[in-house]
Amino acid sequence: MERNETIITSNGKPKAIVIRIENDIEDIESTLAAFRQVKAMRAVEKMRLISKQKGLDKISDEEIDKVIDEEQGEGSC
Repeated sequence: MERNETIITSNGKPKAIVIRIENDIEDIESTLAAFRQVKAMRAVEKMRLISKQKGLDKISDEEIDKVIDEEQGEGSC
């Protein structure tokens, strides 16, 4: 493996990323933790953008509480 990162594709579409890591378990765990953190941060940012596009960033705390209460009431036995 000459490069530090390699993208694996299927039919021209990216499916996986292979990255070079050191040979100790701590490096593997810290690399995975960093990847998961970035992935979570990107997901939150995507939710924020969708919320803003739909105007959901302007609803009040009371409206949010009402939706939560309604949803919790539907799922209870």
